[in-house]
Amino acid sequence: MKKFDFPLFALFMLLLFLGNSFAQNNSSVTSIQKSEDEKVYKQSEVDQKAKIIKRPHPSTDRMCGNDSGFVRVSVVLHKSGKVGDVKSLKSSECQRFNENSLDSAKKIKYNPAVKDGQPVSVSVLVEYTYRRF
Repeated sequence: MKKFDFPLFALFMLLLFLGNSFAQNNSSVTSIQKSEDEKVYKQSEVDQKAKIIKRPHPSTDRMCGNDSGFVRVSVVLHKSGKVGDVKSLKSSECQRFNENSLDSAKKIKYNPAVKDGQPVSVSVLVEYTYRRF
């Protein structure tokens, strides 16, 4: 029979305890995050649509060789007044146009949508067209 190794056993128990403690702490963080994740509505599902009050124009200091392009961006306008997920749905061939569009969309200022008298989060489409005259 093998001799009992107390220091190894103590180290194992310490790691087990720390791992359990870490998992519990992470589960509470996850539950907080999940409670903050709310339903994201379409504009057609709300009583009062979100109103964009400031839509920054994309920077034109980084133009591409062809100097024209079109980018369609999906933007989540959270009920808290902060812009959430920003995704490119239709990209331009020019990566600079895509980056400029995403950066601009993140700076949108708006009044949140309302459903049943309460502010709610909605997803909207924002389009950017690039042309040099």
